[in-house]
Amino acid sequence: MKKRGSYLEEGISALLPVYAEGVGDTTLLITLEGQKRMIHKKIKSVLKGIVASLSYDIVELRRKYGEILGQKAKIPLPLRHDLVLMPVMVRYPLIQGDETLGYINYRLIEQVIREGKHCRVLLKNGVEIKLLQSYGTTQKNILNAQLVEKHFMENNYKGIENISSLEELNEELHCPATRGDIMVIYEHIKKVIELLKSNPPPQRPP
Repeated sequence: MKKRGSYLEEGISALLPVYAEGVGDTTLLITLEGQKRMIHKKIKSVLKGIVASLSYDIVELRRKYGEILGQKAKIPLPLRHDLVLMPVMVRYPLIQGDETLGYINYRLIEQVIREGKHCRVLLKNGVEIKLLQSYGTTQKNILNAQLVEKHFMENNYKGIENISSLEELNEELHCPATRGDIMVIYEHIKKVIELLKSNPPPQRPP
């Protein structure tokens, strides 16, 4: 079974609760590239593990952003600059207690399409996800995700684009690194390594 960290490396487009024959209630992971694989755990367990792997507490995240939105249910979960999990209703429960909510990475939404009383979401990788909720409700979910993302980015990712002097830059560089700062550095290092692998520097003659 893959480790939770590998899900983040592949990228998460969506996490959906599904019923699998011979397994029961389980989770469908849709990766950044649109690949689908089953995780033989309930979605609550999968989600809690992914959140914990990034050193967050899911209960605290929901409390914090629920207060910002003024609601107690369907709270978007901002985890990284490229990962904001937006809760949406994707199925009806077979038995009481089954989870009905899935999570779509809000950053990857290309379009929301009306479909009768419900709608479907088209992701940037071409994957479509049918929702059991209205177009209006989904637009409200997106608005909430935008508000949560804005607050998260302002508090975790302080870029240097607004630094106007060497003095400000020096002060910024001497501030303790936040989790967001570390994630930005990590993403840049990954890109450099991938670039070097695809375009290795020429070897010097002996």
